[in-house]
Amino acid sequence: MLFILIDTASDLIILRSWISSGRVNKMNLDEIRKEIDGIDGKLLDLFAERMKLCEQVAEYKAQNKMEIFQGGREQQVLDNISGKSPQGLETASRLLFSQIMEISKCLQQQRITEFKSFECAEDIAADPVIACPGIGGSYSEEACIKKFGEKARIEYYNTFEQVFMAVDSGNAVYGVLPIENSTAGSVDDTYSLLERYDVHICGRLSIPVNHVLAAKNKSEPKIVVSHRQALHQCSEFIKSRGYTTQNADNTSIAAKSVSESLRNDTACICSAHCAELYGLEILADDIADSNENHTRFIIVSKELRVEENADVVSICLSLPHISGSLYKLLTRFYFAGLNLTRIESRHMSPYIKKKAGTDGFEVVFYLDFEGSLTNAAVGKLLRNLEKDCGYYKLLGSYKDTN
Repeated sequence: MLFILIDTASDLIILRSWISSGRVNKMNLDEIRKEIDGIDGKLLDLFAERMKLCEQVAEYKAQNKMEIFQGGREQQVLDNISGKSPQGLETASRLLFSQIMEISKCLQQQRITEFKSFECAEDIAADPVIACPGIGGSYSEEACIKKFGEKARIEYYNTFEQVFMAVDSGNAVYGVLPIENSTAGSVDDTYSLLERYDVHICGRLSIPVNHVLAAKNKSEPKIVVSHRQALHQCSEFIKSRGYTTQNADNTSIAAKSVSESLRNDTACICSAHCAELYGLEILADDIADSNENHTRFIIVSKELRVEENADVVSICLSLPHISGSLYKLLTRFYFAGLNLTRIESRHMSPYIKKKAGTDGFEVVFYLDFEGSLTNAAVGKLLRNLEKDCGYYKLLGSYKDTN
């Protein structure tokens, strides 16, 4: 019995013809692959020839102020390909030519789109005011000090939204907020506020999180209070002890409330530094579900500010609710030679639905990729995404520090 290794779709097409003609029995695998290589070479030559014609199409469209994407033309070509395809290869053929046409569009956009530098804010005065959620002893304060130093001018706010409002109004130059935890995942409140407020990410850093259980005395508590992210990160510990939980706006606010409470059956989850700051006894240390517990924080500013060594770009956008739209988006990044480091989908908020002009059950995608706004390939891609997407926002460009 003869076994043949099939590497590609072209292998399968050729193999079928050989089986029908009886050639498989007369050829070895090396000979088959040699013929496949020959066909691949011809395909490559035809592909190059097609791309040259696409460049001519791009020049014509530019001269006549035509859009790159011609939906009717693309559908016509794909329907024609499906009709001419060998039986059983209709879908594969359509996929192949859909990808070729997507590459063609990328090439045309690259040729036509003019690179324009992004307008960024000038350097700010020294000693800026920084808005921070919570009070002294919070993890956000720790991130703030790590970024701006021990002498940072920190102003504290009770809620995340108040931090965004302070930055948006100009009362603070920067705001520091948690956006993601290695155990609990994304911080929903921060994402929602990024959608609603006209601010930009200008920095990102990560700090280790070591939660402790703290109380006014050594008595076994019944109730544990903290921010819901911290409660989630310590869910297994809480469940094993049978504690009742209560939400607080911040871990440091939870610690202060416990220190001022008249009750002796309430504890909080916070950092060891925070417990010490508010005179609390540490009942248990390192109580998070995961030993590797880190929280990522972002620095936001009203204007688009880009550090010289920025190496990450963050955007969010919506895509048409049609088959293959995400696949085509990924092709754009691959064609531009840009490495996507993160892609996350979230339900479209009422705010974005209004801006995008939709009311369906759609999603918005958050993407991070390696690059700089000074790079021409990045700039051209972003300009075209802004034009093509129902909703688009450049969140920022920054240096990712740990």
